[in-house]
Amino acid sequence: MRALLVNPWIYDFAAYDLWSKPLGLLRIASFLKRCKVKIDLIDCLDRNHPALKTYLRKMPRSSFYGCGNYYFELIEKPKILKSIPRRYKRYGMPRELFERLIKRQSRPDIILITSGMTYWYPGVLEVVEILKKRFKGIPIILGGIYARLCPEHAKKNIPVDFIYSGNNLFEIAELIFKITRYNFEYLRIKQKPFFYAYELYPKLEAVSLRTSSGCPFRCSYCGWYLLEDGFRYNFTQDFIVEKIAYFFKVKGVKNFAFYDDAFLYNACQHAIKIMQKLIKRKIKANFHTPNGLNIRYITKEIARLLKASGFIRPRLGLEFIFKKKENLTNIKATKEEFLKAIGYLKEAGYPSKDIGVNIMIGLPEEDYFEIEETVKFVASQKVRIHLEEYAPVPGTPDFFKAGLTYDSDPLLHNNSAFLYLNKDASRLEALKDMVHKYNAQIIYS
Repeated sequence: MRALLVNPWIYDFAAYDLWSKPLGLLRIASFLKRCKVKIDLIDCLDRNHPALKTYLRKMPRSSFYGCGNYYFELIEKPKILKSIPRRYKRYGMPRELFERLIKRQSRPDIILITSGMTYWYPGVLEVVEILKKRFKGIPIILGGIYARLCPEHAKKNIPVDFIYSGNNLFEIAELIFKITRYNFEYLRIKQKPFFYAYELYPKLEAVSLRTSSGCPFRCSYCGWYLLEDGFRYNFTQDFIVEKIAYFFKVKGVKNFAFYDDAFLYNACQHAIKIMQKLIKRKIKANFHTPNGLNIRYITKEIARLLKASGFIRPRLGLEFIFKKKENLTNIKATKEEFLKAIGYLKEAGYPSKDIGVNIMIGLPEEDYFEIEETVKFVASQKVRIHLEEYAPVPGTPDFFKAGLTYDSDPLLHNNSAFLYLNKDASRLEALKDMVHKYNAQIIYS
Protein backbone atom coordinates (compact mmCIF):
# COMPACT_ATOMS: atom_id res chain seq x y z
CA MET A 1 0.00 0.00 0.00
CA ARG A 2 1.20 3.51 -0.78
CA ALA A 3 0.13 6.80 0.81
CA LEU A 4 0.91 10.34 -0.35
CA LEU A 5 1.12 12.93 2.44
CA VAL A 6 1.03 16.65 1.62
CA ASN A 7 1.63 19.81 3.64
CA PRO A 8 0.04 22.71 1.66
CA TRP A 9 1.17 26.27 1.03
CA ILE A 10 0.60 29.25 3.29
CA TYR A 11 -1.66 31.95 1.86
CA ASP A 12 -1.08 35.10 3.88
CA PHE A 13 0.22 38.65 3.99
CA ALA A 14 3.34 37.59 5.89
CA ALA A 15 5.05 34.34 6.87
CA TYR A 16 8.45 33.38 8.23
CA ASP A 17 9.82 29.92 8.90
CA LEU A 18 10.62 29.50 12.60
CA TRP A 19 11.69 25.84 12.20
CA SER A 20 8.11 24.97 11.25
CA LYS A 21 7.30 21.35 10.40
CA PRO A 22 3.94 19.54 10.02
CA LEU A 23 4.45 17.55 13.22
CA GLY A 24 1.04 15.88 13.19
CA LEU A 25 1.52 14.70 9.62
CA LEU A 26 5.03 13.43 10.42
CA ARG A 27 3.73 11.36 13.33
CA ILE A 28 1.08 9.85 11.06
CA ALA A 29 3.84 9.06 8.57
CA SER A 30 5.84 7.30 11.28
CA PHE A 31 2.73 5.37 12.30
CA LEU A 32 1.96 4.27 8.73
CA LYS A 33 5.57 3.32 8.01
CA ARG A 34 5.44 0.94 10.96
CA CYS A 35 2.37 -0.56 9.27
CA LYS A 36 4.53 -1.32 6.21
CA VAL A 37 2.82 1.42 4.20
CA LYS A 38 5.04 3.10 1.59
CA ILE A 39 5.07 6.83 2.23
CA ASP A 40 5.65 9.74 -0.14
CA LEU A 41 5.81 13.23 1.41
CA ILE A 42 5.58 16.58 -0.33
CA ASP A 43 5.99 19.48 2.07
CA CYS A 44 5.24 22.66 0.14
CA LEU A 45 6.92 24.60 2.96
CA ASP A 46 10.22 22.72 2.85
CA ARG A 47 12.69 25.55 2.21
CA ASN A 48 15.55 23.09 1.73
CA HIS A 49 13.99 20.79 -0.85
CA PRO A 50 16.74 19.88 -3.36
CA ALA A 51 14.41 20.58 -6.30
CA LEU A 52 14.27 24.24 -5.27
CA LYS A 53 17.98 24.68 -5.96
CA THR A 54 17.58 23.62 -9.57
CA TYR A 55 14.36 25.57 -10.03
CA LEU A 56 15.18 28.93 -8.41
CA ARG A 57 18.00 31.24 -9.39
CA LYS A 58 18.38 32.34 -5.78
CA MET A 59 17.39 30.34 -2.72
CA PRO A 60 15.53 32.08 0.14
CA ARG A 61 17.88 33.31 2.84
CA SER A 62 18.44 31.16 5.93
CA SER A 63 19.73 32.35 9.27
CA PHE A 64 22.67 30.82 11.10
CA TYR A 65 20.18 28.99 13.33
CA GLY A 66 18.27 27.21 10.57
CA CYS A 67 15.16 29.39 10.26
CA GLY A 68 14.54 31.82 7.41
CA ASN A 69 12.42 33.27 4.64
CA TYR A 70 10.05 31.24 2.50
CA TYR A 71 10.03 31.60 -1.25
CA PHE A 72 6.80 33.36 -2.21
CA GLU A 73 4.76 34.40 -5.21
CA LEU A 74 2.32 37.31 -5.28
CA ILE A 75 -1.28 36.25 -5.85
CA GLU A 76 -4.62 38.01 -6.07
CA LYS A 77 -6.27 38.85 -2.78
CA PRO A 78 -9.62 37.21 -2.03
CA LYS A 79 -12.53 39.61 -2.37
CA ILE A 80 -13.13 39.73 1.38
CA LEU A 81 -9.54 40.94 1.92
CA LYS A 82 -9.39 43.50 -0.92
CA SER A 83 -9.37 46.48 1.45
CA ILE A 84 -6.25 45.29 3.32
CA PRO A 85 -3.36 47.51 2.10
CA ARG A 86 -0.81 44.70 1.98
CA ARG A 87 0.38 42.26 -0.66
CA TYR A 88 -1.09 38.76 -0.56
CA LYS A 89 1.26 35.85 -1.22
CA ARG A 90 1.55 32.13 -1.67
CA TYR A 91 4.42 31.01 0.57
CA GLY A 92 6.31 27.82 -0.19
CA MET A 93 7.59 26.08 -3.30
CA PRO A 94 6.39 27.42 -6.68
CA ARG A 95 3.15 25.88 -7.92
CA GLU A 96 4.86 24.73 -11.10
CA LEU A 97 7.47 22.85 -9.06
CA PHE A 98 4.75 21.21 -6.97
CA GLU A 99 3.03 20.03 -10.14
CA ARG A 100 6.33 18.62 -11.44
CA LEU A 101 6.84 16.67 -8.21
CA ILE A 102 3.29 15.34 -8.36
CA LYS A 103 3.84 14.07 -11.92
CA ARG A 104 6.83 12.05 -10.71
CA GLN A 105 4.88 10.40 -7.90
CA SER A 106 3.75 6.80 -8.11
CA ARG A 107 -0.02 6.46 -7.97
CA PRO A 108 -1.02 6.29 -4.28
CA ASP A 109 -3.80 4.24 -2.73
CA ILE A 110 -4.77 7.13 -0.47
CA ILE A 111 -3.84 10.81 0.00
CA LEU A 112 -3.60 12.56 3.37
CA ILE A 113 -3.45 16.37 3.52
CA THR A 114 -2.84 18.40 6.65
CA SER A 115 -3.88 22.01 7.28
CA GLY A 116 -2.46 24.81 9.39
CA MET A 117 -4.08 28.09 10.37
CA THR A 118 -7.77 28.29 9.53
CA TYR A 119 -7.26 31.26 7.22
CA TRP A 120 -4.70 29.39 5.11
CA TYR A 121 -7.42 27.20 3.63
CA PRO A 122 -7.01 28.65 0.08
CA GLY A 123 -3.68 26.82 -0.07
CA VAL A 124 -5.41 23.60 0.96
CA LEU A 125 -8.01 24.09 -1.76
CA GLU A 126 -5.37 24.67 -4.44
CA VAL A 127 -3.43 21.55 -3.44
CA VAL A 128 -6.61 19.45 -3.45
CA GLU A 129 -7.58 20.65 -6.92
CA ILE A 130 -4.15 19.75 -8.32
CA LEU A 131 -4.15 16.33 -6.67
CA LYS A 132 -7.67 15.46 -7.82
CA LYS A 133 -6.75 16.32 -11.38
CA ARG A 134 -3.56 14.22 -11.26
CA PHE A 135 -4.89 11.24 -9.25
CA LYS A 136 -8.49 10.83 -10.31
CA GLY A 137 -10.50 8.51 -8.12
CA ILE A 138 -7.95 8.32 -5.29
CA PRO A 139 -9.60 9.04 -1.90
CA ILE A 140 -8.36 12.12 -0.04
CA ILE A 141 -8.49 12.68 3.72
CA LEU A 142 -8.10 16.23 5.10
CA GLY A 143 -6.97 16.73 8.69
CA GLY A 144 -5.06 19.33 10.68
CA ILE A 145 -6.01 22.51 12.53
CA TYR A 146 -8.35 24.00 9.92
CA ALA A 147 -10.20 20.70 9.55
CA ARG A 148 -10.61 20.45 13.31
CA LEU A 149 -11.63 24.02 14.10
CA CYS A 150 -13.75 24.65 10.98
CA PRO A 151 -15.03 21.22 9.90
CA GLU A 152 -18.30 22.52 8.47
CA HIS A 153 -16.55 25.16 6.37
CA ALA A 154 -14.11 22.51 5.14
CA LYS A 155 -16.96 20.17 4.16
CA LYS A 156 -18.61 22.92 2.13
CA ASN A 157 -15.52 24.35 0.48
CA ILE A 158 -12.80 21.69 0.15
CA PRO A 159 -13.73 18.87 -2.27
CA VAL A 160 -12.12 15.97 -0.41
CA ASP A 161 -13.64 12.60 0.36
CA PHE A 162 -13.21 12.69 4.14
CA ILE A 163 -12.71 15.37 6.80
CA TYR A 164 -10.94 14.04 9.90
CA SER A 165 -11.47 16.31 12.92
CA GLY A 166 -9.85 14.15 15.56
CA ASN A 167 -6.35 13.63 16.91
CA ASN A 168 -5.91 9.89 17.34
CA LEU A 169 -3.58 7.71 15.30
CA PHE A 170 -5.69 4.58 15.72
CA GLU A 171 -8.79 6.44 14.56
CA ILE A 172 -6.92 7.48 11.43
CA ALA A 173 -5.86 3.86 10.91
CA GLU A 174 -9.47 2.71 11.23
CA LEU A 175 -10.60 5.35 8.74
CA ILE A 176 -7.92 4.31 6.24
CA PHE A 177 -8.90 0.66 6.76
CA LYS A 178 -12.53 1.44 5.97
CA ILE A 179 -11.47 3.22 2.80
CA THR A 180 -8.76 0.87 1.51
CA ARG A 181 -9.40 -2.40 3.41
CA TYR A 182 -5.72 -2.38 4.48
CA ASN A 183 -5.46 -4.23 7.80
CA PHE A 184 -3.92 -2.34 10.76
CA GLU A 185 -5.09 -4.67 13.53
CA TYR A 186 -1.65 -5.87 14.62
CA LEU A 187 -0.76 -2.28 15.55
CA ARG A 188 -2.86 -2.66 18.69
CA ILE A 189 0.19 -4.40 20.18
CA LYS A 190 2.12 -2.07 22.47
CA GLN A 191 5.15 -0.61 20.71
CA LYS A 192 7.66 2.20 21.03
CA PRO A 193 6.33 5.78 20.75
CA PHE A 194 5.71 7.19 17.31
CA PHE A 195 8.21 9.98 16.66
CA TYR A 196 8.29 12.19 13.58
CA ALA A 197 9.30 10.67 10.23
CA TYR A 198 12.06 13.16 9.50
CA GLU A 199 13.77 10.57 7.30
CA LEU A 200 11.26 11.56 4.60
CA TYR A 201 13.04 14.90 4.14
CA PRO A 202 15.85 14.88 1.55
CA LYS A 203 17.74 17.53 3.53
CA LEU A 204 17.25 18.35 7.19
CA GLU A 205 18.53 21.62 8.61
CA ALA A 206 16.57 21.69 11.87
CA VAL A 207 14.29 19.44 13.91
CA SER A 208 11.10 20.60 15.61
CA LEU A 209 9.31 18.60 18.26
CA ARG A 210 6.54 18.78 20.83
CA THR A 211 7.41 16.83 23.95
CA SER A 212 3.93 17.44 25.34
CA SER A 213 0.43 17.88 23.96
CA GLY A 214 -2.22 20.32 25.05
CA CYS A 215 -1.92 23.11 27.58
CA PRO A 216 -2.94 23.24 31.25
CA PHE A 217 -4.01 26.88 30.88
CA ARG A 218 -7.13 28.42 29.36
CA CYS A 219 -6.09 31.79 27.95
CA SER A 220 -9.10 33.49 26.38
CA TYR A 221 -7.35 34.09 23.05
CA CYS A 222 -5.72 30.67 22.61
CA GLY A 223 -7.36 27.50 21.33
CA TRP A 224 -4.91 24.69 22.02
CA TYR A 225 -7.22 23.25 24.65
CA LEU A 226 -9.80 22.86 21.87
CA LEU A 227 -7.37 20.82 19.80
CA GLU A 228 -6.01 18.53 22.52
CA ASP A 229 -7.77 16.51 25.21
CA GLY A 230 -6.09 17.66 28.40
CA PHE A 231 -2.36 17.90 28.95
CA ARG A 232 0.02 14.98 28.58
CA TYR A 233 3.63 14.17 27.78
CA ASN A 234 4.23 12.60 24.38
CA PHE A 235 7.56 10.94 25.15
CA THR A 236 9.77 10.05 28.08
CA GLN A 237 12.71 12.30 28.80
CA ASP A 238 15.17 9.52 27.87
CA PHE A 239 13.42 8.97 24.53
CA ILE A 240 13.52 12.70 23.72
CA VAL A 241 17.22 13.02 24.50
CA GLU A 242 18.04 9.83 22.55
CA LYS A 243 16.30 11.25 19.47
CA ILE A 244 18.07 14.60 19.82
CA ALA A 245 21.41 12.81 20.22
CA TYR A 246 20.74 10.76 17.08
CA PHE A 247 19.92 13.77 14.90
CA PHE A 248 22.82 15.77 16.33
CA LYS A 249 25.53 13.12 16.19
CA VAL A 250 24.43 11.01 13.21
CA LYS A 251 22.59 13.50 10.99
CA GLY A 252 24.55 16.62 11.91
CA VAL A 253 21.48 18.64 12.92
CA LYS A 254 22.45 21.53 15.17
CA ASN A 255 19.12 23.31 15.73
CA PHE A 256 16.12 21.95 17.62
CA ALA A 257 12.89 23.82 18.31
CA PHE A 258 10.65 22.87 21.24
CA TYR A 259 7.10 23.69 20.16
CA ASP A 260 5.55 22.81 23.52
CA ASP A 261 2.87 25.20 24.73
CA ALA A 262 3.87 24.67 28.36
CA PHE A 263 7.44 23.33 28.31
CA LEU A 264 8.23 24.48 31.86
CA TYR A 265 4.97 23.27 33.38
CA ASN A 266 5.74 20.69 36.09
CA ALA A 267 9.40 21.28 35.22
CA CYS A 268 10.80 19.00 37.94
CA GLN A 269 9.19 16.00 36.24
CA HIS A 270 9.99 16.93 32.65
CA ALA A 271 11.92 19.97 31.40
CA ILE A 272 14.57 19.90 34.13
CA LYS A 273 15.26 16.22 33.50
CA ILE A 274 15.57 16.83 29.75
CA MET A 275 18.04 19.66 30.26
CA GLN A 276 20.08 17.70 32.77
CA LYS A 277 20.33 14.75 30.39
CA LEU A 278 21.35 17.04 27.50
CA ILE A 279 24.15 18.44 29.65
CA LYS A 280 25.25 14.96 30.75
CA ARG A 281 25.34 13.74 27.13
CA LYS A 282 27.36 16.83 26.12
CA ILE A 283 25.09 17.61 23.19
CA LYS A 284 26.32 21.00 22.01
CA ALA A 285 23.31 21.93 19.90
CA ASN A 286 21.12 25.04 19.77
CA PHE A 287 17.66 24.73 21.34
CA HIS A 288 14.85 27.19 20.61
CA THR A 289 11.47 28.02 22.20
CA PRO A 290 9.44 29.84 19.51
CA ASN A 291 6.11 29.46 21.36
CA GLY A 292 7.49 31.26 24.42
CA LEU A 293 8.30 30.09 27.94
CA ASN A 294 5.95 30.74 30.85
CA ILE A 295 7.58 33.50 32.89
CA ARG A 296 6.14 32.31 36.20
CA TYR A 297 8.05 29.04 36.00
CA ILE A 298 11.50 30.52 35.41
CA THR A 299 13.53 30.01 38.57
CA LYS A 300 17.22 30.56 39.19
CA GLU A 301 17.86 26.84 38.65
CA ILE A 302 15.83 26.67 35.44
CA ALA A 303 17.56 29.76 34.02
CA ARG A 304 20.93 28.16 34.75
CA LEU A 305 19.91 24.87 33.13
CA LEU A 306 18.51 26.62 30.05
CA LYS A 307 21.84 28.32 29.51
CA ALA A 308 23.99 25.29 30.32
CA SER A 309 22.03 22.90 28.10
CA GLY A 310 22.14 25.14 25.01
CA PHE A 311 18.82 26.99 24.89
CA ILE A 312 19.67 30.17 23.01
CA ARG A 313 17.72 33.37 22.64
CA PRO A 314 14.90 32.20 24.92
CA ARG A 315 11.50 33.67 24.18
CA LEU A 316 9.17 34.53 27.03
CA GLY A 317 5.40 34.60 26.67
CA LEU A 318 4.32 37.82 28.32
CA GLU A 319 1.30 39.05 26.34
CA PHE A 320 0.31 41.70 28.94
CA ILE A 321 1.78 43.10 32.12
CA PHE A 322 -1.29 44.75 33.63
CA LYS A 323 -3.26 43.14 36.42
CA LYS A 324 -6.51 44.67 35.22
CA LYS A 325 -6.17 42.45 32.15
CA GLU A 326 -6.52 39.29 34.26
CA ASN A 327 -10.20 38.78 33.57
CA LEU A 328 -9.62 39.44 29.88
CA THR A 329 -6.69 37.20 28.99
CA ASN A 330 -5.68 35.18 32.07
CA ILE A 331 -2.50 37.24 32.44
CA LYS A 332 0.64 35.10 32.45
CA ALA A 333 2.86 37.24 34.65
CA THR A 334 2.96 40.29 36.88
CA LYS A 335 5.60 43.01 36.63
CA GLU A 336 7.39 41.52 39.62
CA GLU A 337 7.46 38.03 38.11
CA PHE A 338 8.66 39.39 34.79
CA LEU A 339 11.53 41.34 36.36
CA LYS A 340 12.52 38.35 38.48
CA ALA A 341 12.62 36.05 35.43
CA ILE A 342 14.67 38.55 33.41
CA GLY A 343 17.05 38.87 36.35
CA TYR A 344 17.52 35.12 36.61
CA LEU A 345 18.22 34.80 32.88
CA LYS A 346 20.77 37.62 32.93
CA GLU A 347 22.41 36.12 36.01
CA ALA A 348 22.64 32.78 34.15
CA GLY A 349 24.66 34.48 31.42
CA TYR A 350 22.14 35.57 28.79
CA PRO A 351 22.90 39.01 27.34
CA SER A 352 19.83 41.28 27.43
CA LYS A 353 19.59 41.40 23.64
CA ASP A 354 19.37 37.57 23.48
CA ILE A 355 16.21 37.48 25.61
CA GLY A 356 13.02 37.78 23.57
CA VAL A 357 9.60 38.78 24.91
CA ASN A 358 6.31 38.14 23.08
CA ILE A 359 3.73 40.92 23.44
CA MET A 360 0.31 40.38 21.89
CA ILE A 361 -1.49 43.16 20.05
CA GLY A 362 -4.93 43.34 18.48
CA LEU A 363 -7.11 41.60 21.08
CA PRO A 364 -10.82 42.53 20.88
CA GLU A 365 -11.01 44.61 24.08
CA GLU A 366 -7.44 45.87 24.37
CA ASP A 367 -6.40 49.41 25.17
CA TYR A 368 -3.76 50.87 22.84
CA PHE A 369 -2.17 52.94 25.61
CA GLU A 370 -1.80 49.87 27.81
CA ILE A 371 0.02 48.06 24.99
CA GLU A 372 2.31 51.03 24.51
CA GLU A 373 3.00 51.15 28.24
CA THR A 374 3.80 47.42 28.24
CA VAL A 375 6.19 47.87 25.31
CA LYS A 376 7.98 50.75 27.04
CA PHE A 377 8.24 48.79 30.29
CA VAL A 378 9.73 45.75 28.53
CA ALA A 379 12.04 48.00 26.50
CA SER A 380 13.42 49.43 29.75
CA GLN A 381 14.98 46.00 30.37
CA LYS A 382 16.93 46.18 27.06
CA VAL A 383 15.49 42.88 25.79
CA ARG A 384 14.16 42.04 22.31
CA ILE A 385 10.45 42.59 21.73
CA HIS A 386 8.30 40.44 19.44
CA LEU A 387 4.84 41.83 18.70
CA GLU A 388 2.42 38.97 18.14
CA GLU A 389 -0.68 39.94 16.17
CA TYR A 390 -3.87 38.41 17.51
CA ALA A 391 -5.62 35.94 15.20
CA PRO A 392 -9.16 34.90 16.26
CA VAL A 393 -9.42 31.19 17.08
CA PRO A 394 -12.89 29.66 16.60
CA GLY A 395 -14.48 28.56 19.85
CA THR A 396 -12.45 30.73 22.22
CA PRO A 397 -13.98 33.53 24.35
CA ASP A 398 -12.11 36.25 22.46
CA PHE A 399 -13.33 34.86 19.13
CA PHE A 400 -16.91 35.64 20.09
CA LYS A 401 -15.92 38.99 21.66
CA ALA A 402 -14.49 39.86 18.24
CA GLY A 403 -18.01 39.54 16.79
CA LEU A 404 -17.22 36.42 14.78
CA THR A 405 -19.31 33.27 14.46
CA TYR A 406 -18.73 29.76 13.17
CA ASP A 407 -20.36 30.90 9.93
CA SER A 408 -17.76 33.65 9.40
CA ASP A 409 -15.32 33.13 6.55
CA PRO A 410 -12.05 31.83 8.11
CA LEU A 411 -10.20 34.44 6.06
CA LEU A 412 -11.44 36.89 8.69
CA HIS A 413 -9.36 34.99 11.26
CA ASN A 414 -6.23 36.34 9.57
CA ASN A 415 -4.24 38.39 12.08
CA SER A 416 -3.41 41.19 9.65
CA ALA A 417 -6.97 41.33 8.35
CA PHE A 418 -8.40 41.45 11.86
CA LEU A 419 -6.15 44.37 12.80
CA TYR A 420 -6.97 46.40 9.69
CA LEU A 421 -10.69 45.70 9.76
CA ASN A 422 -11.27 46.13 13.49
CA LYS A 423 -8.50 48.29 14.95
CA ASP A 424 -6.80 51.62 14.47
CA ALA A 425 -4.20 50.14 12.14
CA SER A 426 -2.19 53.35 11.88
CA ARG A 427 -1.53 53.33 15.63
CA LEU A 428 -0.52 49.71 15.63
CA GLU A 429 1.75 50.19 12.62
CA ALA A 430 3.40 53.10 14.42
CA LEU A 431 3.92 50.82 17.41
CA LYS A 432 5.50 48.19 15.16
CA ASP A 433 7.87 50.79 13.70
CA MET A 434 8.84 51.90 17.19
CA VAL A 435 9.60 48.31 18.24
CA HIS A 436 11.53 47.63 15.02
CA LYS A 437 13.78 50.65 15.60
CA TYR A 438 14.22 49.74 19.26
CA ASN A 439 15.20 46.14 18.45
CA ALA A 440 17.68 47.32 15.82
CA GLN A 441 19.32 49.56 18.39
CA ILE A 442 19.80 46.87 21.04
CA ILE A 443 20.81 44.09 18.62
CA TYR A 444 23.58 46.14 17.05
CA SER A 445 24.59 48.05 20.17
